[in-house]
Amino acid sequence: MRIISASLLAGLLGLAPVEAGAQVTLTDWMGRSATFEKGGVDSDGVDIVYHAAGEGPLVVFVHSITGPWFDFRHQLVALSDRYRVVSMSTRGTDESGKPEGVEHYASARIADDIEAIIDHFGEERATVVGQDSGGLHAWHFAMTRPERTEGLISLGSVHPAGLIRELIDNPDQQRASTFQRNMQENPEAGAQFGARIRSGGARPGDTPELARLRAEAYERLDAESIVNFYKANWPYSPVTAETEGFGFTMDAFPPVQAPTLFIYGKDSGPFLNETLNDLWSRVEGDLTIHVLPGVGHGPHNQVPEFVTPRMLEWLDTGR
Repeated sequence: MRIISASLLAGLLGLAPVEAGAQVTLTDWMGRSATFEKGGVDSDGVDIVYHAAGEGPLVVFVHSITGPWFDFRHQLVALSDRYRVVSMSTRGTDESGKPEGVEHYASARIADDIEAIIDHFGEERATVVGQDSGGLHAWHFAMTRPERTEGLISLGSVHPAGLIRELIDNPDQQRASTFQRNMQENPEAGAQFGARIRSGGARPGDTPELARLRAEAYERLDAESIVNFYKANWPYSPVTAETEGFGFTMDAFPPVQAPTLFIYGKDSGPFLNETLNDLWSRVEGDLTIHVLPGVGHGPHNQVPEFVTPRMLEWLDTGR
């Protein structure tokens, strides 16, 4: 794999040139800081930008549709003390490549990107961490690339088979997925989503520097890539047991063989509690489940004081 030059990356994205190896310093909820260096890899012709810090076993982070790479800042800072942490910007977002076409945003293609990062760092395997859409991609990677998966950490994202099952006949989950159906069916969904996210401003708790990073990332976001994620992966209505989602029908997903840490907020909006049923039947490796009352869809940011130490303990003790 090759490091992307700043001039090439800027040309591909239509942006002003950025400094090669540019650094970003992040601070966690305890006031600890770490500096992350930007790099990039080529994934079958698509440039994938990442930010990395630390030395040790490789841990790859895959972000949500609305949370750029630095939204894992609490975990990235803490883990960088004894792990090599790499937070990717998924294709279509921030400074990564933005190929045109729905097929480029299937979970199988994001699995290619994760594998390209693992190869780039000279490793055979990595622990993959994902949240929201990134969690769904992480589940797919662990299921389809078991030989490259050291461990799986899912933060607020459920196994896609549980989602498909509940979308068949659970009206509450069907209502909770209105946003996703709109992304598939509304020709204006991309433009509307892009306008909404760019006008949202800083999030509570954002420092001025973090607010600047977020605004810049949202300006670079290709909103159609989010539409394409849902068109390529989310099961289309009406959902049946034979409906494909995230590359498989409900009963055809390969089992996850890697040790898995699952941390879920009981008040999650997109994925109702019923989607967790029978989760243990989908994982052949050791499975640790935490369901957190009073916590929503983003436990990594809502309760970093629990999530971060738990992740470190799980990683350090070999599960």
